[in-house]
Amino acid sequence: MIQDKLLLISCYFPPAGGIGVQRALSLARYLPQNGFRLFVLTSRPSVPTVDSELLNLIPHDVQVHRTWSFEPPFHLRKRLWSRVNSPAATPSASNGIAALAKVVLTRKIKQFVCPDPQVLWYPFAIRRATKLIRDQGIQTVLVTAPPFSSFLIVNELKRRFPHLLTIADIRDEWLTYFAKEFAFRDDKYVAARAAQIERATVESCDRVVSVTAASLNAIRSRYPGQPRHKFVLIPNGYDPDAFSEFRARPHQTGKLVVSYTGTVYKASSPKTYLDALEGLPEIRSDFQTRFVGRIAEEFDRSIFDHRQSSIRFFDFIPHSDAVRFMGESDVLLLPWADRLNIPGKVFEYLMTGKPILALAHPDSELARVIKETASGWCVNPEDVVAIQRALTEIHDLGGKYPLTRNWEAIRRYERPRLAAEYARIIREARRPIEESYFGQQRLVGTAIHSG
Repeated sequence: MIQDKLLLISCYFPPAGGIGVQRALSLARYLPQNGFRLFVLTSRPSVPTVDSELLNLIPHDVQVHRTWSFEPPFHLRKRLWSRVNSPAATPSASNGIAALAKVVLTRKIKQFVCPDPQVLWYPFAIRRATKLIRDQGIQTVLVTAPPFSSFLIVNELKRRFPHLLTIADIRDEWLTYFAKEFAFRDDKYVAARAAQIERATVESCDRVVSVTAASLNAIRSRYPGQPRHKFVLIPNGYDPDAFSEFRARPHQTGKLVVSYTGTVYKASSPKTYLDALEGLPEIRSDFQTRFVGRIAEEFDRSIFDHRQSSIRFFDFIPHSDAVRFMGESDVLLLPWADRLNIPGKVFEYLMTGKPILALAHPDSELARVIKETASGWCVNPEDVVAIQRALTEIHDLGGKYPLTRNWEAIRRYERPRLAAEYARIIREARRPIEESYFGQQRLVGTAIHSG
């Protein structure tokens, strides 16, 4: 059987850990089961978390090509970027030339590594990708982002190899969310450059894949001149194999254990949850809240200070251990302030069968998923009183959610199913490209023969 050859470009890939690698890993695992021969191009890890266990999940016949990058090690980079990202000093009589020099230097650094620091991977990635396409006869290139500088790679590859099918896989809405919350946030030059790169990517790529309906509508509305069939929805999901041996485990704390797994940052701030619990002196001592994973360096940790309820912190752990922590929880906490995107962890939360306490706006994509799956409480993250009502109900019910979970809706998010849908879309998109390419070849052959 002849297999379609696909190059998956993902700056983050195991042994890098965290939820950000799960989509790329699932494509590497399950697209081969749908008739694709997979080649992965990734950067050597410069990430805050490493989970070597994930390497065991990569199929043996998937070729992983790791290249160097000029990007500094993560912790050094964070120190540098935090200085670059800090509000620019305004020159005055007191700070004078030194402050002006800092402003100019900051601006130049941001422009050099725009749209994000991972752009320093570009020269290595483009060189290796070009060689792989030529040597292996690769037909399809799929790039998943963030980091969004990876779009520069796929755009250049499309220019060099017009016959390629190119797909931009967008895990987070870029212009209205990621560019404002993360790399060089709220910088006008970076925002303008991001808009320029996104436009070039949408116009160049054959398919643009979003993970939520809201983010799909947002990007499609920015480019009304592009054909609607170019924009495709394939949500994130969960790997059923990771939960094949999952079971609830007693935690023996004598309390209701509410757990959050993953990185805590601005969009996932648990402040209003903690404030609400703090305002329930009659029951707060019956709760223990666990945060399993990183607290982002730029996040204000003072929100955890001087709390009367029990709070425990656990550093980043391998994914398999994070699943065990979910099993030892009564309720899974999911604060989320963004309306367009959905944190990837929600799908793993769903698979556990544990009730979810989601702090999400009622018109958000996350609220839609919680309602669709009947998987827990969903409360406005800005309404402390409503959060207190939910916590009181959780306490009174002993952490049990009263509604029946919709498992049919949950199983639609299984990654093997989503990979099969991805495979269908790729083949559907390839058909007109192949017909055009081979049609041109026939015309050339006919002209030569006639001559």
